[in-house]
Amino acid sequence: MQAVIAKAMSNIADKETPVISSELLCGNPFFGGQGSGVYAERLYRIAPEAKILISIRSQLRVLPSVYMQYISRGGTMTYKQFFQSDIHLGYFGFDPSHFEYDLLVSHYQKLFGVENVHILTQESLRSDMMEAVTRLAEFSDNRIFDGLIEGADKARMASYPEHAAPFLRRVNHVQRSTLNPAPIFRLGENPGGLYRAVGYVLKQRWACSLLKNYRPVSAFVQEYFKGRFSDSNARLAKLVPPSLDMSDYT
Repeated sequence: MQAVIAKAMSNIADKETPVISSELLCGNPFFGGQGSGVYAERLYRIAPEAKILISIRSQLRVLPSVYMQYISRGGTMTYKQFFQSDIHLGYFGFDPSHFEYDLLVSHYQKLFGVENVHILTQESLRSDMMEAVTRLAEFSDNRIFDGLIEGADKARMASYPEHAAPFLRRVNHVQRSTLNPAPIFRLGENPGGLYRAVGYVLKQRWACSLLKNYRPVSAFVQEYFKGRFSDSNARLAKLVPPSLDMSDYT
């Protein structure tokens, strides 16, 4: 891996900042984020002088999105089944401890040093993207950043709306996918075919207007996980700069 990185680095201009990025470096949230600590240690062995960016989002807001990602991969469990998964030795499901951010942040800080780990909240991008990105550029020694490009604040590849989840989940029973590779009978492959057609219909303005208040996943998450991450977030607040707004992390 070091040879691969070295080869890629040879094509980097003097003022450019090379980036290695993958959400799965933190583990797969569908399966409890297993291996995230091991990935951190392997990354340290490969690139001990790296600067680390960890992006987080308020747990009560990100968990509905995690479930929608699960659906997009062909998941067939209801949101209650998904979030209340039984975990057996060697067989992993969703685990809320994966979203105790202080555990991962402290692990990276111990490996790479506090000064080399930058925490970026998704909320800061929403409230003041320019300031958040400027701080990131300074942290990463990016000397060519001179402002946001046009359209930087536009959403890209947005998930289907939450009200579509019950319909798309049922479609997943009859389409081949990453999480359901052998359906009883097959009507195409996720995320195409029937899945895309149903998602397209439910993404239309009339459907969004009619079902705008139907947010069952968010309602469940708000109730079921209320207070679940409070202690973790209190510990996290001690690990990040005082200037970082943590008001959404309760």
